Amino acid sequence: MKQELQDYLEERFMFEFDAEITEDTDLFKAGILDSFGYIALMTHLEQEYGVRFGEDELLGNVMVSLAGIAEFVDGARERALEGR
Repeated sequence: MKQELQDYLEERFMFEFDAEITEDTDLFKAGILDSFGYIALMTHLEQEYGVRFGEDELLGNVMVSLAGIAEFVDGARERALEGR
């Protein structure tokens, strides 16, 4: 799943993960994501993975890096399976 997210981000936002932009890089601070890109990313996650976003996720710094996004999606999918 992380590889698919990486591929999506690289293709959608036209950059490549490398030594400078790693999976832990804050994509907003790196100038890759902006508010419009964030909405496109959220839409992709909702459609591709069935993830729903609560206020905490929308307002927190949960999804600023590839690692954070993958962790959030994994957690959301686990919670959905548990029925939370």
